[in-house]
Amino acid sequence: MNQGRIWCVVNPTVGLPLFLGSVAVTSLIVHAAVLTHTPWMSAYWTGAAKPKVAMEGTTSPSAVAQQSAAPYVVTVAPVAGTAGKPETSFVVTVAPNPDATAARPPAKLALAAPAKN
Repeated sequence: MNQGRIWCVVNPTVGLPLFLGSVAVTSLIVHAAVLTHTPWMSAYWTGAAKPKVAMEGTTSPSAVAQQSAAPYVVTVAPVAGTAGKPETSFVVTVAPNPDATAARPPAKLALAAPAKN
């Protein structure tokens, strides 16, 4: 310990409570400052909700731009289960987006849940 000799000057039964008490007081001061100096905190504590913004159409223009720029298209399809068993397997297909400039072959990946006995 770098400052281990401090306990030769200050008794640990006095120094440790002073140190931990100063940490607790500092924490309380910081939290009180956040509670009193931020405008959104009172709305958070009272449970006020943000006003909802009505969207025109199903997706925003920025979402459409982000979706068309994706280099891959990912589809997930369930595999039909056998008689009496639910669908537990899925086929995930990753294919290049025709709108993207990168041309890579489609990759197929089959994921199956572990068999239950």
